[in-house]
Amino acid sequence: MSSDSDPGPDAVQADVAAWMERVTAWFMQQAGWPPIMGRTMAWLMVSDPPEQTAAQIAEAVRASRASLTTTLRLLTEARMVQAVTRAGERATYYRITEDAWSGVLKRRLASLTSFLDITSEGLRLFPDGAPGAARMREAHRMFAWLNSEAEPMWKRWDAVNHGDPQDDRDDRKENGMSS
Repeated sequence: MSSDSDPGPDAVQADVAAWMERVTAWFMQQAGWPPIMGRTMAWLMVSDPPEQTAAQIAEAVRASRASLTTTLRLLTEARMVQAVTRAGERATYYRITEDAWSGVLKRRLASLTSFLDITSEGLRLFPDGAPGAARMREAHRMFAWLNSEAEPMWKRWDAVNHGDPQDDRDDRKENGMSS
């Protein structure tokens, strides 16, 4: 019998399932992903062990193996998930790549800041006073600013990510997370 402060395994499973659906909804809204992709990412974030076979993932996210195969291929191509093998085993295991989150953000920022080249060309085509020149300058300033902020931001991230483990514990406490 569990106390009120110690939820039983069913309550924990229900909480995890609800959290996984929040992750799923976030990916649907933010990235336009189908639910199975969000559920797969959510499962791989919390699964124990972190490396899972397609069969284990399919069971956890309640998906067919066929649809999961497509999902795993897309997540692998997006460099969010990687396939790994183990010597002496025929199964392929999947896990979240070590830099999945920073990698996707770096690629997204690089994609956004690449618009700077296009706005530079637009500034040459539309000199001051021409219709649209002010809008072009504003877009150019925005993307130039984003480009200038990206590199220092990634340097700070690398320092945090590869820094002192105590810093991580301090961050977790500040954000209300337990160790």
